[in-house]
Amino acid sequence: MTKIHTLVFTILMLFLTTLNSNASNRNTPITKAVALTKNSVVNIRTEKIVNQSYSPYNDPMVNNLFGFAGSYKTQSLGSGVIISEDGIIITNSHVIEAASKIFVILGNNQQLEASVIGSDSILDIAVIKINKEVHGLKPAKLGNSADIMLGETVIAIGNPYGLNSSVTTGVVSNVRRVLMDDIGYAIFIQVDASINPGNSGGPLINLDGEVIGINTAIYRAGQGIGFSLPIDVVKTILPEFERQSKMSKRYTDFTVKEKVSAKDIPYLEISGIDRSLDSNYEGVNIGDQIVMMDNIPINSKNAYEYILKTFKIGDSIEVFFGKGTDEDMVFTKADVTIRAFPDNYGLTNFKNKYGITFESDDKRVTVLNNMDNKYIMTNDIIVGVNDQDIQSLEELNELLNANIGEIIILHIARDNKLFSLRIQT
Repeated sequence: MTKIHTLVFTILMLFLTTLNSNASNRNTPITKAVALTKNSVVNIRTEKIVNQSYSPYNDPMVNNLFGFAGSYKTQSLGSGVIISEDGIIITNSHVIEAASKIFVILGNNQQLEASVIGSDSILDIAVIKINKEVHGLKPAKLGNSADIMLGETVIAIGNPYGLNSSVTTGVVSNVRRVLMDDIGYAIFIQVDASINPGNSGGPLINLDGEVIGINTAIYRAGQGIGFSLPIDVVKTILPEFERQSKMSKRYTDFTVKEKVSAKDIPYLEISGIDRSLDSNYEGVNIGDQIVMMDNIPINSKNAYEYILKTFKIGDSIEVFFGKGTDEDMVFTKADVTIRAFPDNYGLTNFKNKYGITFESDDKRVTVLNNMDNKYIMTNDIIVGVNDQDIQSLEELNELLNANIGEIIILHIARDNKLFSLRIQT
């Protein structure tokens, strides 16, 4: 090879090396992570039929003519992430709430109908499944949210309005942000990656392309701040959704009620303790406050129930109890086991307290035995609790469970008359 040929060859190799170097610089950890996950992100479109009920007229013909009767269809949009080859998808519960039809649009624009496997509005999480078998689905890899690092680079991916692979990047600014506003009580991963409404339900991923959160909300008072539900919470509830389509109500051997202090500060008070189980909670008594659970301050039943739902049944959780006033409160710590509510707990508690039992047919719930209670009588019909209609013992039990320790309003029908009764559960 001549010197000229050698020089040309050397220059050519340097040029090719430069090209390869430039390509390598563009293919960053972010682009690699997005490439691993983008085909797992879907657009979700729902349809909801809304029945119009307002009408100033009694004539059906007039109502139809002027549009006061009938129904109309509304739509909502969001994102989701495929987590299995058989078409299971995670999204937010508000994305599919009250939908009459759910459609999943894949990255290739194929539209498929899906059904709800399970949904929980408190956690704002839903699991749906594509109705038909689809080959070639690309499930995302679920990571862990327990070891997320403050300042770690993260990527939010969505498929809003059919715009495939909408990507924003940022860093984790809080690994456990507690929010209490119009979206309720929630514990989020806070990121400075913008999460637009159409991206709600899409994945938050790390640089390994692993899903570490489900994008859920935007804090309206801030700009470019996003929140994601930790994926460990989702992994906790998935088996319950797959087994029974809903989460089991959690129980901690305590019944609680909300109260307000003399300084108008809300707090959570213990209204009952079940000491028959494996823990006697020495030093904890009725009237004490539940101050903190899993190192998170709480002061409402909403907060209490939210935290319980982030753990599996059988897990143990650290709880701080307070005794005394705000100025001289003494704290007690105990490890509390999370259990499933016993079967028919609400009905059993009501029977033990008032000697009242119920029975039901397909249409109504009636009082079977009143044990000489002067307010509720045998054969009374229980038509509702707290303005919610009931037609079965299951519905009555769920409402009693939801209001343990609280005063409820029973709506009772007797002798063609309807009256209401305030009673402590």
